[in-house]
Amino acid sequence: MDSRGQPQPMATQNNCEEGDNICANDNMCKEVKASLAHSTVALVEEEPEEIDPWDLPELKDTGVPWSALDTKGKVWRVLVSVGKFILLLGFLYIFICSLDLLSSAFQLVGGKAAGDIFQDNSVLSNPLAGLVIGVLVTLLVQSSSTSSSIVVSMVSSGLLSVQLAVPIIMGTNIGTSVTNTLVAMTQAGDRSTFRRAFAGATVHDFFNWLSVLVLLPLEVASGYLYKITKLIIDSFQIESGEAPELLNVITDVLTESIIQ
Repeated sequence: MDSRGQPQPMATQNNCEEGDNICANDNMCKEVKASLAHSTVALVEEEPEEIDPWDLPELKDTGVPWSALDTKGKVWRVLVSVGKFILLLGFLYIFICSLDLLSSAFQLVGGKAAGDIFQDNSVLSNPLAGLVIGVLVTLLVQSSSTSSSIVVSMVSSGLLSVQLAVPIIMGTNIGTSVTNTLVAMTQAGDRSTFRRAFAGATVHDFFNWLSVLVLLPLEVASGYLYKITKLIIDSFQIESGEAPELLNVITDVLTESIIQ
């Protein structure tokens, strides 16, 4: 009873209930905090997958498939393909004509005197010297096909014999090893790409070097390459003084107009 004579059990009960609620909330907070503090769950970091540095990248075709093209796109693609094929044939024709021009130019400029100089040259008669000459020429022009074409033209014009040309051709194959190494160096920005590019260049280099180390001593000792090529030419049964009409029919139109 209070001073007015009214009972107070409800207030006391409410206060107890509020206190119980507060205590319950506090206990819940404590329990939550305890559950977080004493949690047995361990965070496991996933290890990153190992990346193979020699693995090739996945190549994806980013072009539009044929089925997705409209009529205009299909016609355009066909025309582009035909144009590329015609350009390929045109460049091949120009390359063959350039070989014929080189041969004719060596005949006109050199003549018999130049042929005697090359044939009687003591430097070219040394196989190692011919090998070094092939390497140097390829380094200068940065193209083994160009240097090989020059040597082939000199042989066809009579300035060089086949025996002297064999070491020079082998030297051109070694000289192109520098070119592929330079190309591999351009990929140095990406470590994985550079690793694969330099490995491919090294394989090519060792193949050329090992081929020369094996074949050049055999050629010097036995002349087997010259004998094999002679057997191949003799099998064509080409008579002396007869010029074989292989590609001259289509190249003479351009080469004769330039030379004359």
